[in-house]
Amino acid sequence: MLWLILCIIAALTWSVSAFIDNYQTDVIFKGKTPQAMKVLNGPVYILIAAAVGLFFKIQFPDLPQIGLLLLSGALNSVGALAYYQALKNEEATGATVFYQLQPVLFLIVDFLIFGESISAQQVIGFITILLAPVVIVFSRKRAKSRMMAIHAALLLILYVVIATTSAEIAVRSASNVDYKTVFVIYLFGRGCTDCLLGLVPKYRKRHKYIMKHSPKAYVGTVVLNQCLCAFADFVYRYGLVIGVAALGSAVTNAAELILTFILGVVLSLIWPNFGREKLHKHIVIAHVIAVLLCVAGIIIIQ
Repeated sequence: MLWLILCIIAALTWSVSAFIDNYQTDVIFKGKTPQAMKVLNGPVYILIAAAVGLFFKIQFPDLPQIGLLLLSGALNSVGALAYYQALKNEEATGATVFYQLQPVLFLIVDFLIFGESISAQQVIGFITILLAPVVIVFSRKRAKSRMMAIHAALLLILYVVIATTSAEIAVRSASNVDYKTVFVIYLFGRGCTDCLLGLVPKYRKRHKYIMKHSPKAYVGTVVLNQCLCAFADFVYRYGLVIGVAALGSAVTNAAELILTFILGVVLSLIWPNFGREKLHKHIVIAHVIAVLLCVAGIIIIQ
């Protein structure tokens, strides 16, 4: 049962991280160029990768595998640009719903590129999951709000596509590599790419402004969030190694959805500045339906 506990811990950690992302975007950066966090994210990721690598004394694989794992991290870094932009118009709970498209994309890629079969049951699961983002978008009553939701949805879908490509590269290129090694090299690639993206003048300018006006909140939340994400990723990967990978993935995705929704409601009631969810009746109902659709779809696919 250890794998189950680890997967639930990872899901809970990612749920908390989603609200920190939202808080950073809306409160600290006030919706203006939140991608500037790359300037600080990069060094933090590199330091975490170095610490984990030294602690576990990893052995590096062949150069082609190292290159592909670095590419995997780089893609995730680039995809996060769309993610930060989307958070300007979407809450943490809504964003988490879109992450559930990843199992769908994995199966589609495996079918188109690697010739793996897709069953009728999985197709039903696809359709069920794909209905969830539609419910989120059409929960917005005003035309302007709906257009903003569609824009955020497209950005989140782009992020999920890039993240799925990143994960697929890591899985396919390093099937015989220890998961700790994969994690460290991937994280290093992501950190280096964040550092490069942090050189963009617009990002550096915004970074300097936030460092001047909200240094403690900015640095504190970035370091905390990246440590949480690294911890969740590490725990999740270990849970998949010692358990049944497909079942572990399904449990984690479903648990993350449910926990993010519950946290969104609770935090928005007791700490509105952090939870930041719109608790209008029709929006809450739409999120409940979306969560149920995603959970059902994940179970059907797996």
